This record gives sequence, structure tokens and C-alpha cells, in this order.
Amino acid sequence: MNILSGLQKGWIGELSIEAERISLVFQHDTLLEWKNVLENVLLPFQLKRIPLSQPLTSKAIEVLDSVGLKGYEYYFPHQLSGGMKKRVEIARALVTEPDLLILDEPFSALDIITRERLNLLVKRLHSTRKTTILLVTHSVEEACFLSDRIYVLSPLPGRILDIKRIEKIPSRDGKPMNGLFVLTETQQEVNSAIRREVQFLWETEAEKPPPPSSTPPIGAAVPSPPPLSARKHALQYMKAHWSTLLLPLEVLILFFVLDFLKHTLAIPDLLFPSPRAVLRKLLETLWNGTILPDLELTVTESLLGFWIAFTLSMIVGFGIAKFKFLSRLLMPYFIGANTIPSVALAPFLVLWFGFGILPRIVTSVIVIFFPLLINIIAAFRHSEERVQCLIRFYKPGKLQSLFGMEFPAALPGIFSGVKISITLSVIGAVVGEFVSGHEGLGALVNRAKANFDIELMFVALIWLITLGLLYYGAASLSYHWIRKRLLTPPPRLRHISRKEEPRDETK
Repeated sequence: MNILSGLQKGWIGELSIEAERISLVFQHDTLLEWKNVLENVLLPFQLKRIPLSQPLTSKAIEVLDSVGLKGYEYYFPHQLSGGMKKRVEIARALVTEPDLLILDEPFSALDIITRERLNLLVKRLHSTRKTTILLVTHSVEEACFLSDRIYVLSPLPGRILDIKRIEKIPSRDGKPMNGLFVLTETQQEVNSAIRREVQFLWETEAEKPPPPSSTPPIGAAVPSPPPLSARKHALQYMKAHWSTLLLPLEVLILFFVLDFLKHTLAIPDLLFPSPRAVLRKLLETLWNGTILPDLELTVTESLLGFWIAFTLSMIVGFGIAKFKFLSRLLMPYFIGANTIPSVALAPFLVLWFGFGILPRIVTSVIVIFFPLLINIIAAFRHSEERVQCLIRFYKPGKLQSLFGMEFPAALPGIFSGVKISITLSVIGAVVGEFVSGHEGLGALVNRAKANFDIELMFVALIWLITLGLLYYGAASLSYHWIRKRLLTPPPRLRHISRKEEPRDETK
């Protein structure tokens, strides 16, 4: 199968294929989750840089209709069942009008009812399209039901043990006369009764309109929902954001618990000041603006350190993920450097770069770089594994493969590293300020400690915690925004006209 589809290289022998166009349906799920159903079906043309004209998109919609997915063109893979995803892959294989269609155990991961339903679909498509189909399967029943010629293979080393030929059973529209699988005589009676019920459910389901999608087709009229009362709207908002709304309440409860423990246990102010005094100091430093220069400097150092580390780790991580010799060459140095504590490096950075802002930014970069690098390497390697079969079969260009397939697939892993490293940037900046600075929140802690101003020390800690939460939230919002942009039909599909079908009032 791999030799026929061009995926296997270095084989010895002779092969004659009387087919100009070959399509392949893989065993595992190969749909791109950031593309909707129609875009996934049109992927072979996009990878070959064929303009997606209206006749081509209309053809793709017709193919989706033939596999029973009319109305699902703008759904995304996460909105489909396993059987529907496999039908999308079959539609993607059929849209190029192949002379040879290769199916690599396409239904092995599906439940028995869905699997047999798709077998009926393949049999009907074979009858109507007159396409040669090569099916690899472990199911003898499936092979007998679909095929007119069966090659029985041996264990390794694989060879053909026998060739079975099956006379064609009289059919109607590519289906057996009873529309069911043919089983043994003993089991036929019970199974026929069950399958008639299942067949009735399929026919009933086919008459139903598809459920509403969370991303409706562009240009389609979307009925506005009935207006909600203010109370119901507030309840829905609280239900969706209950964890965020509870955060201020949790902080308030923690404030009173600490205040109660402070006075109950009579803890000295030198060890733990009163929460009320810390809050008073926080508001005072905000009101007179004395903390703003330190806060601004720490934010500047941490964000500059993050963006420098992110840029370097993206470049180096991509190179290491793609080229094994770079991994063997560079990774020992990165691992060794990561074992040195940043506090131990800070005096050397002061010696080399002075007491300005530069050594603090470099410290932040050092703290961030290695965790972010590991996540990016893993993200690119995982994304390459996910889309490698599509890249090998369709053979897109290097840039198209990188930016159109590998990079979108790597985004979840990249942002996992970003969420971790962007909070570490605050730690790096503060470590640098401890050693080489007179300004910033880290330096503020040192100054407050020298003056025995314990309340101000706690104020600086509160701001460091707040920065970490804000950075993490910003990274999460950025990922959701990018994901939402990816899961939106692109403008190039907006010219497709979708004619309204006449409503059947009898249904």
C-alpha cells in the first residue's frame, strides 16, 4: 500500500499502475482541526496551489453530499463524530476524482454499527463512481462484503498466500438488496432484525437537518435567539465565569483569615505585619506614586527578557526539532548551562555588562530560555508527526508545509511553554535586581529590608504575584484569540453562493 501511494522508498522489484490519480485514506485521523470540513476536503488543491474557484468548491460540496455530510461544510473536526470525520477523509480522497483509491484500515477505530454503515457507503461509492479501490483490513467479513478479489497475506515476511474471487451479488445503487451485511445462516435471523432497526434509524437520521453549528456558514441568515431576561443573562454569565468571579471573594476571605490569625496568635509585626497595614501601605504607594517607577522597570525588564528568550527559543527550537545533528551539537551545552543557578550567574553578568538594565534582562532571558526551548522542540516534533503522512503524500512546498500545517499544529505546545515561561520572566528580572540594581521590585525588597519596612516588603511581593497572574492571563487570552482566528472560515470562501432549498411542508 505504501509503495502504491508513493510513501515507501527504496524497494526492489517492478510495479505497473494504470492510474494517473491516486488518493489515500489513512488509518488514523488526519483532519486538520484548525480547518473546517470544506477546507479539509479542498486541502489537496490548496497544497498543490490550485486556486479555489467556485466550481471547485461546488464540486467539494457535491462530494460531501454524496457521503451524507450535506450541511456540515463549515463545521470543524471537534464538532464531528468519529464516523463523520472518516467520511470527511473519504470525501477529501474522492474530490480529486482518483483512478485508484487506497483505504488503510479506515474503519478500525469505529464502533460496529458506524463501521458497517461506512462499508455500505464505500460499496455505493464504488458502484456509482467506478473507481478501483484497494482496501487493507483485518476483518474477513468486511473483505468478503466489499470485494470481488481478496489477497490473503502471510505473517512476516509478508507474501500472498491465496487469492479469493467472489461473484458479485445483485445490488441496487451499490447496496445489497437487503441493505445489510451477509452473515452465517445461524446468525442471520437475529442480526437481520437488529439491522432493520438500525437501517430505519439511519434513514430517519438522514431526513433530519444537521444540528446547529457553533460556527454557522458565512452569509447564511442566523436567527437571533429570543431575548433573555436580565436575571437569566446574569445567571448564564456567572455559570460560565464562576471561577473568575470567585477569585475576589477568595482574596477577601484570605485577607480576613490572615488578619484573624495575626491578632489571635499575637504574631510580631517584624515577622508578619497586619494585612490591614499592608493594604494601607499598598494604597499609599499607589496614591503618591512612589512604587510606580519600580513597577514599571520590573515590567520592562521581564517583558523584554521574555520576548528575547521567545525569539531565540523559536529559532533554536525549530532548528533542533528539524535537524538531529543540531540537537546532538547544542543540547549538551544548554542542559549544562541550565544546571547553573541564575543567582550564581548574576555577579558575572554585572561584571560583564555593568549595573544597568542589561544584566537584569539577560538574567530574565537565562531563566526563561531553557523551559521554553524544551516545550517548543516537543511542540514542533509532535506537530511534524501528526501531519507527516499528509506532507509525504501531497508533497507541498517547504514554506507551505511549515506555515500551513506544522506551525498551526504546534501552537498548543508552544503556548504551553509560553504560559510557563512568561511567569518565570518576573523571577529572572527580580533576581537581576537583587544583585545589580537599585530600582525595580527586587531592589525595593532590598531597600525595605534595610529600613525594616516589612509592610513595604509584602507590598512588593503582592505586586510580583499580580504580575505573574496578569502575564499568565494575557498568554491564555492570546492563545484563545489565535485559536478563534484559526477556527474561522477564511475570507476566500465567502464568495460561495448557497441556494436555499424549497422547504417540504409535509415533513
